Amino acid sequence: MRYIGMDSARPGMIVGKSVYNEEGKILVNYRVTLTKKLISRMKEKGLHGLYIEDKLSEDIEVNELISEKLEVKAAQALRKMDIDAALDVASEIAEELSVNGDINVNLMSLRTNSDYTYKHSINVAVLSVLTGMGLGLKKTVLRELATAGLLHDIGKVNIPVETLEKPGALTEEEYELIKKHSEFGYEKIKDNLSISSKTKMGVYMHHENINGTGYPLGLAGEQIYMFAKIIHIADVYDAITSERVYKKAQSPGEAVEFLMKNAGNMFQPEYVKAFLTYIPLYPKGRNVVLSDGSIAVVVENRQHNTLYPVVRRMDGTTLDLSEHEDPDLYIVGFEGTSSAP
Repeated sequence: MRYIGMDSARPGMIVGKSVYNEEGKILVNYRVTLTKKLISRMKEKGLHGLYIEDKLSEDIEVNELISEKLEVKAAQALRKMDIDAALDVASEIAEELSVNGDINVNLMSLRTNSDYTYKHSINVAVLSVLTGMGLGLKKTVLRELATAGLLHDIGKVNIPVETLEKPGALTEEEYELIKKHSEFGYEKIKDNLSISSKTKMGVYMHHENINGTGYPLGLAGEQIYMFAKIIHIADVYDAITSERVYKKAQSPGEAVEFLMKNAGNMFQPEYVKAFLTYIPLYPKGRNVVLSDGSIAVVVENRQHNTLYPVVRRMDGTTLDLSEHEDPDLYIVGFEGTSSAP
């Protein structure tokens, strides 16, 4: 199967994976044939894309990192600000990733979730745990790290939505208010005895830069807790590659370039290396644009070469970009994004 944007959906295509609404209920079932009416309905619901089954991608199997059921539980816990439920969900996330955390699994969710904050927090938890696995952290530590990732932005509930989602430039006062979200989040959990000090510091310090230019405390180097350094990388990567009301999504390649450029300044270099080794930047089944302008689907990822997966062009030709004879052939972005030509 492969993923396509809604603008590429056509009547007669076969749905390859069920699509869910915000409550986790099925909106479109697996194996259903698309109709014009069904496509219009999904667009109205705000769905960005879906998986289809076709001849080109019949041998591509897409496995989820975490189950839809668990993702729904996580979103509900965050929406209700239920910290105890969030702790349970974080443990389940760490457990599922320990089993499923492979370079060829899929990070994407087929959900019409309009609330960026919840999805972003789940992504950051997942990306942080994968990075922690790359660093060899024990499962008990990964659970605490998942909790910190899931709760890292809970302080944003103290900030008006119109400020968080403002399409134009922020005023100095608005920016200073948003910068306080890590402090607000820490205040919400600091007295909770079920949450470890490492997790609390991960929430509090996740915007600190290792060169001392971050916030809220301007800490540097070893003054910053490990969890905060890991979450900082996951947070920035997911923000860069996500579409918001005030910006277009950038490609994983552009996000990687930013992480590498700022390793040693904003980010801990060895943590960036672990992130880039264990995160499937171009997931299996995604349509991508190559540097020659052609469209291809990702067939397989290669650890240590996450920017250069095996791809298949629309004519059926399969290429391993990490071993291709033309060094100028590479992925420039996902099909249908502003990063693609």
